[in-house]
Amino acid sequence: MVDLPVLLEIKSQLAIAKTLHVLSFVIWVGGMFFAHNALRPIATILLKPNQRLPLMSQVLNRFTAWVWLALILLWISGVWLILLYGGMANVQPYVHAMMLLATIMTVVFLYLVFGALRGLKQSLANKDLKSAAKFLAKIRWVIFTNLSLGLLTIIIVTAGK
Repeated sequence: MVDLPVLLEIKSQLAIAKTLHVLSFVIWVGGMFFAHNALRPIATILLKPNQRLPLMSQVLNRFTAWVWLALILLWISGVWLILLYGGMANVQPYVHAMMLLATIMTVVFLYLVFGALRGLKQSLANKDLKSAAKFLAKIRWVIFTNLSLGLLTIIIVTAGK
């Protein structure tokens, strides 16, 4: 027979880990959706490059700080959940797919931060708007890629359950 206090403790940990996991993913994917589908198109219409590029750089700088926090919480809560379910051998196939997509999304995010965003900031510091615009175009595709992977993850997890 299962010890009731142990069972309640596991249920409590599952609830906490799932909540952290979902909230972190919502912040990351929701932020990308907003940036790609709302902020960027309107900024392109309303602002000249000398205004738009610094704005986007600052917005992305603030957003990536939140994504770092979300990413850390996602990995911790994801591993925690897997451990609570008894390891990778005991989880459903959609969890394996989620882990693969999480790894790809993390690598893409690292490219965004240490490649394209760094290039955008450097170009702006050098007052090279043409180069900054090229980096922002790369960032747009990086965000679109990770947004697509994030939405695919949601579909796989929802369908997998």
